[in-house]
Amino acid sequence: MKAPSPLTLRALRALVYTDLPSSSRQCLINHTQRHSYASQTPAKRQQQRTSKPAPPPPNTSKPAPPPPVFRPTPSGPDLRKKRDDDEDFTPYPLSRPIGMPNPPQPGENIGLDTRGWREKRDDFHNYEKHLERRARMTKQIAKPYFRDWSNMRFHKGKVFVANERLFRGEHALFFPNFYGRTLEKRAERLQSGDGYGGLGRDTCEAMAGKVSVVSLGGNEWADRQVATWTKEYPELEGVLRENGDVAQRVWISYEGNWAKWHILNLFGAGNLRKGLSLEEQRRFFLVRRGLNEIMKEAIGLLNDKGGYVYLVDQECRIRWAGSAEAEDREKEWMVKGLKRLCQEARVPKEKRMDFFEREEKLEAAVGDVMEGHVAEAKNEGARA
Repeated sequence: MKAPSPLTLRALRALVYTDLPSSSRQCLINHTQRHSYASQTPAKRQQQRTSKPAPPPPNTSKPAPPPPVFRPTPSGPDLRKKRDDDEDFTPYPLSRPIGMPNPPQPGENIGLDTRGWREKRDDFHNYEKHLERRARMTKQIAKPYFRDWSNMRFHKGKVFVANERLFRGEHALFFPNFYGRTLEKRAERLQSGDGYGGLGRDTCEAMAGKVSVVSLGGNEWADRQVATWTKEYPELEGVLRENGDVAQRVWISYEGNWAKWHILNLFGAGNLRKGLSLEEQRRFFLVRRGLNEIMKEAIGLLNDKGGYVYLVDQECRIRWAGSAEAEDREKEWMVKGLKRLCQEARVPKEKRMDFFEREEKLEAAVGDVMEGHVAEAKNEGARA
């Protein structure tokens, strides 16, 4: 039995779908005719082969813009150059004391987590402490890595100008304790588990009882800036030699990067020992943890890549501070303040207030007399 022809199939479909609307039934028939290649005549099939396809409609839309050209952002030395679109930044002299409100204590700011497993577990499940950790991490991540280096284009990283006069002792704030190992080779191991193999020492113990010129840095750029205050100003060394019984120098090299600190500890410590006596090596601290954001803001360390110098009295109070490269006037203020602190250290504490009150009154009287002489000289010149 032969298969039904396409015409028979179309007739059967028309009979079956009689209940459909006429428009739907016509679409079904047209669809069948379009896909029934065998039902077409040879002449029609030949016409379809030779006919050319209809041309596409003209494109009246605008051409797409070319892709943006990638231009790399400047790096390296270009980041330190001041551009026209940079905001103006002018460092101002310190108008108030800087430092921590409480005196430093031995063992502070070690930077180790001394919590037990149970306390760590409780803190891990504490939602409020989780929010605090997340806020600290967000603040740390939001700080660009090269921000401090790029800020060097503003006055070579100077964040403040040194104060001309010393902060008064009763109003001065305290220099925080830094915990790190010293340059001493044969140092005694005091306690294990301090992060330095038992060789950790406290800066507050090294500075107690003496006036200290504290240098704070951590990289080659910072060391060069600190040298403008110390090595390039021999008058400071002269004052330290004359007052060796009450004055000293203290060095703090802070490096928070674990790998860089170990490289410095293994290969750079030998170069740092050159030219330093054994007693000075005991006052040279290599620190790699414990410096938090609160301490940085308190002592004015707003740029980690710069160098800083502090005058700290025998009670670990910050009486004077300088940042970045030294200006000539700032060096004079530093030496003048160091001499005054050495005088203060030799006066008993109970008589110190009366002594310096009399000295300040004497300075004010001398200043008034000098201003009077200058005014008289100007008046005589005007009359002449």
